[in-house]
Amino acid sequence: MNHRILMKRALALAVLILAPASVFAQQRASTPGDVALSPIECWWKTDRSAIRVGEHFQLTLTCAVLDTDKVKVVVDESSLAPTALHLVPFEIVSGTRFRDIRNSPRRFFQYAYTMRVLGEDFFSKEIPLPRLQISYRVQNALGGGAALSGREEQYSLRPIAIRVLSVVPKEAADIRDAPPGTFGDVDALLFRSNLLIIVAGVALALAVLLVVVVLVRAAVKQRAAAATRKLVVSPAAVLRAASRELAAVQSATRQDGWNGELAGRAASALRLAGAVALARPVSQRLAARDAIAGEGQLAIRRGLRGKKILLSASVTPNTNGGPAKTGRYLNGASALWPGISQTLGTFSAVRYSRNGAPDAAALDAALAEGQDLIRRLRRYQLIRFGRPVSTTAETSVQTWAR
Repeated sequence: MNHRILMKRALALAVLILAPASVFAQQRASTPGDVALSPIECWWKTDRSAIRVGEHFQLTLTCAVLDTDKVKVVVDESSLAPTALHLVPFEIVSGTRFRDIRNSPRRFFQYAYTMRVLGEDFFSKEIPLPRLQISYRVQNALGGGAALSGREEQYSLRPIAIRVLSVVPKEAADIRDAPPGTFGDVDALLFRSNLLIIVAGVALALAVLLVVVVLVRAAVKQRAAAATRKLVVSPAAVLRAASRELAAVQSATRQDGWNGELAGRAASALRLAGAVALARPVSQRLAARDAIAGEGQLAIRRGLRGKKILLSASVTPNTNGGPAKTGRYLNGASALWPGISQTLGTFSAVRYSRNGAPDAAALDAALAEGQDLIRRLRRYQLIRFGRPVSTTAETSVQTWAR
């Protein structure tokens, strides 16, 4: 009797203990987070519904595997590489593996294969892909960061059928047979290449010869032009130089008074003005930048490099002015020569005289007269600028006076 009582009490105690555990298990199983998930799922996808023989098409393999902190599925992807995968009768031309995408609790990876099918027996048929077996292992996380890997399992991917049309596309040039090449074709191509090389060499030699001829002719022409090139200073520049020189002489006489050297400088400037008035040549000589003008010369600078040109003229007070309308300039310019000649004679007499101190008042008057004549000559030349001039050459006997 006591034994039966003890059995009943033990059974009641067991019911009291197991009832809450069963209720907790039922509540936990009913939560959405504990729904059973497949460790791996894969599927095929093509970029078109039907293909032609020899036509390239894209076949995409996408897989979703579990990847959480506790459970991780490791797939053996070595058999999925484009160089290792075989999907007979289809041929894999190339392939690409894309970057993984994680969306807890799944990790997605994808392969894209460029495919084609060759053969005469596939027209107007549906060709199924072979069944693909994917190996994988399930790893469970343990305490301390260790992982327990389960046994290798296989996932069988359901195949899909691809329909092949009966028409070969025109752009499928990679499936057409090329004509076989012979040794004769090789010899013909070699002869053609050698002939083209010879023609190219001859053309290059002619081009080089032509360039050499052009360069030589340019050098000879430049050398000849440099040999015959003359310095050309315009009459206006000559008159400006003469006017500046008279102004410098005037400034010097105000400080130190007149002397033979200043009279000589004034005479040199008036010779240049007289040469312009009579259309006589003006000597022009290129000199070094540090060259000093000599007796009867005026120095001017020309160009950006500051080249120095020495100007001089052989006109004297006794030079014959010629008829009223002879020479390069007309009556207006040649009519100024008598005044220039008289002023020039005054300064020349002082320069080469040995009669003591010069007459300062007479020289000042002659200097002012010379400046006025040069201004009138410059004004006349400015008025006559651009008009045609006579080319009649003036011949006159040059005489020198001291």
